[in-house]
Amino acid sequence: MVNYDELIAAYEVDVRFPDVSGMEHLEMLLNRSEIARGKQKLTEEQRARLVEADKVLLQQARQFRQTIHQIADLGMWRRQENVSPDHWWWYFDVLAQVPALPTREFLPELVPA
Repeated sequence: MVNYDELIAAYEVDVRFPDVSGMEHLEMLLNRSEIARGKQKLTEEQRARLVEADKVLLQQARQFRQTIHQIADLGMWRRQENVSPDHWWWYFDVLAQVPALPTREFLPELVPA
């Protein structure tokens, strides 16, 4: 049984350290996908924590991309894993090209109206 509280806690820590190894970042992305698969099981408090961690991740997308790029091709990973576009965290290579990350437009569920 998946412990979403533990996954979210680990994710909250992971997003604060963009300068660790790319392998750790890939594990973070896999964990984030696991959380997404169980999103209907999350409590309101867990969802709020996830939103905050996602915001931190988005703010540092370029740094995460640089570290991951040293060890992996995200485009290839997406193709091999058949990653859905709604798992936006697998798209650092794309997000890093956006001049200013448009959090509200890109992820409206993260930013209250």
